[in-house]
Amino acid sequence: MTNSPPFLRQTVFLLISCLWLVACQQNVVVTPTAVSQTTATAIPAPTDEPTTVPTAPPTAQPTITPVSLPAVMLEPPRGRAEFIAQLQQVQTEVIGLVETQQQLLAFPRPDDPEWAGDVAVQAAFIQANRLALEGLSLPAAGENLLGPLETAVLTCEEAALAENLDGLASCLAELQAVSFGRGGNGGTAPSTGSGQAVANPENVVIPIPLVGCTQTSVGFVPLTDLGAELYMGQQGGLYPDGQNTPPADHLAAGLAQAQAIQPLAADGSPAADGKIGFISVGMSNAALEFTAFLRLANEDPAKNDSVVIVNGAQGGWTSNKLAENPDAEYWQVLDQRLADNGLTPAQVQVVWLKEARGGVKNEPFPQEPQILQAQLQSVVQIVQARYPNVKIVYLSSRIYGGYATGPLNPEPIAYHSGFAVKWLIEAQITGEPPLNYDPARGEVSAPWLAWGPYLWADGQTPRGDGLTWACNEFADDGTHPGDPARDKVAAMLLDFFKTDETARMWFLEGE
Repeated sequence: MTNSPPFLRQTVFLLISCLWLVACQQNVVVTPTAVSQTTATAIPAPTDEPTTVPTAPPTAQPTITPVSLPAVMLEPPRGRAEFIAQLQQVQTEVIGLVETQQQLLAFPRPDDPEWAGDVAVQAAFIQANRLALEGLSLPAAGENLLGPLETAVLTCEEAALAENLDGLASCLAELQAVSFGRGGNGGTAPSTGSGQAVANPENVVIPIPLVGCTQTSVGFVPLTDLGAELYMGQQGGLYPDGQNTPPADHLAAGLAQAQAIQPLAADGSPAADGKIGFISVGMSNAALEFTAFLRLANEDPAKNDSVVIVNGAQGGWTSNKLAENPDAEYWQVLDQRLADNGLTPAQVQVVWLKEARGGVKNEPFPQEPQILQAQLQSVVQIVQARYPNVKIVYLSSRIYGGYATGPLNPEPIAYHSGFAVKWLIEAQITGEPPLNYDPARGEVSAPWLAWGPYLWADGQTPRGDGLTWACNEFADDGTHPGDPARDKVAAMLLDFFKTDETARMWFLEGE
């Protein structure tokens, strides 16, 4: 019997070794690092060393992605009343974050790249609130008030990082049961005769009834159809006096802004071979819808080749998170996306903004949308400061929220968001200095503002132009748009930018 050549034996051995290694890799999953209870930590990234868990599928592991820890600041309180108000603020904020995290985890969207980031952002803000509590200056006897809340928030932080729905439900009940005195009971909820703690009614969030796909209408009239008629004492229409078009003076100013939009070099100077940066700003819904629009717009031969579209919207970054910190990580990520597309901040000239509040929203109308209005004002001011050549911000409010199965901006909050946008634009029209876009009138604080497409319709009740929203167009949570809804919004956006007087002159080739 002849021996095999050495090179043949080596080749066979190498092939068998590779096959064995590939087979072993099938059982490797990555687990996140643990949460420290005693030190401030960033949101955990996956460990460097993989852990072999033969029986656990990868989908069973937490999907937390690395997110820089946000800055949540609490000023030193000037007395007991202010201290309690700060604790209640944190309690309300974390309740909203936990409820949002519950909704996200109950309805995962594996096909949505923004979903994991959305989950990570909620956990990061819970952790940031806990660290803010740790650094809070305590008045006399403050520890008795702080301790129960700090413990509850830490429990929620651990559950959020572990993506543990049962843990989130348990910590939410614990969080809602925290009370802040009302007679000095040491910071715990009042006790029943059985000795069990009960929630302070002032701290418990009463959920809005949610019925999912059966709620095909909520009976509200779209702003575009409401006109000069009233909703709870407030006039409809997108613009003042119940109109759906801007006043002549505001339109003329917008046309002047649009005419100033031109290709710019990287340093912001005019250049024939430069670029017109067009970005989106917003949360997960905006990110999903603008992704579909970006694809549609770039395939349209009528689009101006100088226009470079970048999706800056990011999951989890609601209006309150953007408004409270002009240096939030959100803007660093957006600027990196600009660079990835060959743009600089100096080339950004147009923005589509769609936002919504995060957390608990139990204020009465009109206070609830007025809070969103104030946050949107802060966001457009940040946009102006970060992108000095920006000329126009187009705004849209939410699509129908009646199919929602959780607390992420269901009705009437989705409908009310239209009033927030309407009032913000009206404030600029009436000459509010914090929204000034005209250097002849003083310091420029914001770009020129106008409506983009108005997206809300009353479920399956057609609005004046025939728009409806069916439940099967949404993701399983009834809040985020599914593929049909994303495509519908994308088509509305494309139609708007190709037909609007202030948009088509820079968006279309040869205009």
